[in-house]
Amino acid sequence: QAKQSCPPLAVATVAEGVAWALRAGCRAMKVCHGSSRRQLRTLCHFVKGRFGISSAPSSSGGGGAALLLLLLLPLLLCTFPRLPGDLAFAGALQPRAKQLLTTQAAIGAVDTATTVLAEVELPAALAEIEEAAARSAALRYRSVKLELPAEFATGPVSAAFIGPSEELGRRAEVAGQSPLVLLHGFDSSSLEFRRLLPELESAGVAVHLLDILGWGFGETSAVRDFSPAAKRAHLHAFWKQHLGGRPMVLGGASLGGGIAIDFAAAYPEAVERLVLIDAQAFIDGAPQLGPLGGLGIKVLSSWPLRWMANQMAYFDKERFATDDAVRIGKLHLEAKGWEEASLNYLNSGGYTLSPLVSRISAPTLLLWGEQDGILDGNEQVPRFQSELRGLVDLHWIPECGHCPHLEQPARAAELIAAFLVQDSASR
Repeated sequence: QAKQSCPPLAVATVAEGVAWALRAGCRAMKVCHGSSRRQLRTLCHFVKGRFGISSAPSSSGGGGAALLLLLLLPLLLCTFPRLPGDLAFAGALQPRAKQLLTTQAAIGAVDTATTVLAEVELPAALAEIEEAAARSAALRYRSVKLELPAEFATGPVSAAFIGPSEELGRRAEVAGQSPLVLLHGFDSSSLEFRRLLPELESAGVAVHLLDILGWGFGETSAVRDFSPAAKRAHLHAFWKQHLGGRPMVLGGASLGGGIAIDFAAAYPEAVERLVLIDAQAFIDGAPQLGPLGGLGIKVLSSWPLRWMANQMAYFDKERFATDDAVRIGKLHLEAKGWEEASLNYLNSGGYTLSPLVSRISAPTLLLWGEQDGILDGNEQVPRFQSELRGLVDLHWIPECGHCPHLEQPARAAELIAAFLVQDSASR
């Protein structure tokens, strides 16, 4: 039976949409409902315009869009032998040795007496990234060893994260600020918050940007499972073993927001408040690739797919949807074990979040880009407002697409900082 909803189309979601298309092409006339169908149709129109295709996709729904994507896939994968506007990076789509650049991250605030921080290995492709904020954030990465239940790992697991400076961490602790942890979106890394980080720190906010298990730059050789349950256990271990089990403010963008909801539902005692940034919570499941897994992962990592996702993510495409942004979004794909971790997660079936939203009683800051073309705020926001049991502090971000933390970081940081002040004043 065809699922009633397609996977979402973001940096997270376009990737899942095409992977889903690989399996759904043979069921092209099955009907897909709601905003997902419109998102697939939008992507098809974009692809048609890009390649001068005159025929329209099937009006019967998402299946026709999936079939069009499937038919165009070989063309997409061979259309960019050289990346637009960047001759120096033209060989990036060719097989390359996964050279690793070891960076000694600056040691910041240590949250527990037993925490031991270590260096993080970052791909050599970091040298090709132009954005100063991305390079600066990358050099602040560090890692900590966590103990996970035996069902998820055979030994200690490295959690990669970007933490506060020693001074800022100390000031936050003296001021009684609860730890703030932010989670990136699907198949991304904490570099997603590269522009938000300095804005938050300028406002005096100490933040931990955690790479979700299986994505980002954590070392995962001991991990045997990357399912939602394993990702939840990884976050719980970080909270308990590194943050000392202090109640925290937990937030995330896109699927990262959904993962925050999943964690808050499982461990309400751990989460004082939530920060949701264009969060995915009402589209359940992930495409189980089965025998097409190898091909699906290659598609997921391809430059054309990531480039299209970039185009859909922003309101101001000319300024933000750049080749450099694609390179930043692809950097973690060179980390050892990425393919296996991604395939394991997709074949686990992904997250089922929609039943969990009504279980959340923590006060929630809800930020939404007014021009989000991936998750339509006019559909998503009212559901959050009606189903979340705690107070919802909603703010629409003008001139902004799916990523307020990247497109309007100053405004996003201002609202987060104000939310944390409200938290302190209420206690």
